[in-house]
Amino acid sequence: MLKPSNTCVGIIKGIQDRRDLMLITDAKEVKYILDYLGYPALDDDDPFNFSGLFVSVGDGDYEEVYAFEGCVPYLFKDLWMINTQWTTDAQSHYV
Repeated sequence: MLKPSNTCVGIIKGIQDRRDLMLITDAKEVKYILDYLGYPALDDDDPFNFSGLFVSVGDGDYEEVYAFEGCVPYLFKDLWMINTQWTTDAQSHYV
């Protein structure tokens, strides 16, 4: 399995009206989702410290996963899409 990467997609304000996304800020849930996707664990070499996620779920799996640093989703914060096999496929359907 390929390690997922992340891509900056703007700021949180850009997705604020999306009704299909769920906000996840519980540390255990965030860690579980990132582990499930194969996203590397936090270490000294990782420049990102994602503490919050917006996720879209469909057909029993994650279709889109967006991450941000910190646990309060201020509209001006940078938003990163976690690119996996599933999120890349989903993104092509929305473009």
